[in-house]
Amino acid sequence: MKKVLDKKLVHRFVDLIDETSDSQTDQLTFSFSSETPVNRGHYSEVLDHDVNSVDLSRLRNSAPFLFNHDMNKPIGRVVNAWIEDRKGRATIEWGTSDLAQQLRKDTEIGVLRNISVGYTVEKTEEDEDGNMRAVIWQPHELSLVTVPADTNVGIDRSLLPPTSKPLNERIMPEHQINSADYLYESKPDEYERAAKDFSIVKAMQASVSGNWSEAGKEREIQQELSHRNGRTSQGIFVPHENWKTRDYVKGTASAGGNLVATMQMPDNFVDVLRAKSVALELGATVLPGLIGDVSIPTRTAGATAYFVAESGSVTESTGTFGTISMSPKVMGAYSKFSHLMKLQATPEIEGLIRDDFISTLATKLDSVALNGGGSNEPDGILQTTGIGSVAIGTNGGAITLDKVLDLKQTVAVDNADVANCAFVTNTAVENALSKLKDGNSAYHLNPYAGAVGEQQLANRSFMVTNNVPSNLTKGSSSGVCSAMIYGNFSDLLIGIFGEVEILVDPYSAMQTGVTAVRILQAVDIKVRHAESFGAIQDITT
Repeated sequence: MKKVLDKKLVHRFVDLIDETSDSQTDQLTFSFSSETPVNRGHYSEVLDHDVNSVDLSRLRNSAPFLFNHDMNKPIGRVVNAWIEDRKGRATIEWGTSDLAQQLRKDTEIGVLRNISVGYTVEKTEEDEDGNMRAVIWQPHELSLVTVPADTNVGIDRSLLPPTSKPLNERIMPEHQINSADYLYESKPDEYERAAKDFSIVKAMQASVSGNWSEAGKEREIQQELSHRNGRTSQGIFVPHENWKTRDYVKGTASAGGNLVATMQMPDNFVDVLRAKSVALELGATVLPGLIGDVSIPTRTAGATAYFVAESGSVTESTGTFGTISMSPKVMGAYSKFSHLMKLQATPEIEGLIRDDFISTLATKLDSVALNGGGSNEPDGILQTTGIGSVAIGTNGGAITLDKVLDLKQTVAVDNADVANCAFVTNTAVENALSKLKDGNSAYHLNPYAGAVGEQQLANRSFMVTNNVPSNLTKGSSSGVCSAMIYGNFSDLLIGIFGEVEILVDPYSAMQTGVTAVRILQAVDIKVRHAESFGAIQDITT
């Protein structure tokens, strides 16, 4: 079986054995690679050391000899590299910097004893022992290292601080694969790059079968996310936020049958209509990667300033402080898709599942951010105690521009009306506002002033989404009232705990060839300052 791998820079570590001849006073010769199998999760990798398998062109072109894979710490250069006795060998020449000479001394007395090679794999083949043998691969650089990376924690993660990312945490951009200056150019983070290409379907298939040989990237991401979360998943961690509910079945047209190729036009696939998500677009503050409960300190009142007489004493005053606590609340979705859908869907099932889950969980998160507070839900803006309030009437009433300005005032009076504040309401209220006219039957607001998201009220952004409730109650107006929110959305905190987690169940409906998928994501929502928001909750339309 042959497999073409993504060209990502990975590492191997070996003990340093000095093979330098006495005449090479400023040089060091050593082995940097062998055919020892290395565990890469669910498969073992072997680097083939046939002379035709190893491309030594980069090493032979004065490749850098680094310290701890830090491009800012060159300590020499590679003079020559060759294959001998099924091993990679190289001679380096020490640099003249103080760091290079210091590390040279530490190497000579045995303090530093590890050599690392950074390499990319072009192609692998499965050998008779079940190993994935790299039959075309290329070394890029050699490094003297203090502590080898732990190969069990993901994509060959280094133990260095994340602010000093070593080369083995970075991926080679495709357009730079053949660039001689690659090692000296800026490189994006390998994890972020790999996460963008993460395949849910491949990960699901590998999870069910237990065979990750065709999902190496997905397996490495699992290792990294397990390390970040401090635990392994019973299913699959997914490096993307927010995911839904719908059965994909080939035999039922409305549930997926229309996607099976019979002169289908996948570019025109018609998805379900969803409410617009606005909280993040308006600048809500996202706190990703949370693990345990979070307590955020906050100042609830400031100190007081005084004028004092000459030689007088200033009156002591202190501000008051509080905390904002966040703890995970789990939202989830459950979906099914058939075996035939997986094989025959024209718009790939990968894209359908990903888009459906992302859109649905994103819509739910936005809805809860605005009006959460139901069973097991975090409290959204409308359910937060202390936000400003404008009432229209005992039983609610029609929206007016005066009430809109009063709503803005509830935030301004608390010094929270900043330039990025915005109004948010639903389509029913937008329609009512757009029809308001003056005594000459001229519209107060130009219905054609701009597209949704570009409109303004009182010189502030005006967004519309049906995630704003229209089923509120005020007096005798039961279940027919709508809301309007005004505020500084950067004071809306959205905490993301851990990663999206997928559990795959291929067994409960195995007789029908249906695979069930459950998606979970833990979140919490808090308002940093209640004074930053105000709401009208009794608009009748």
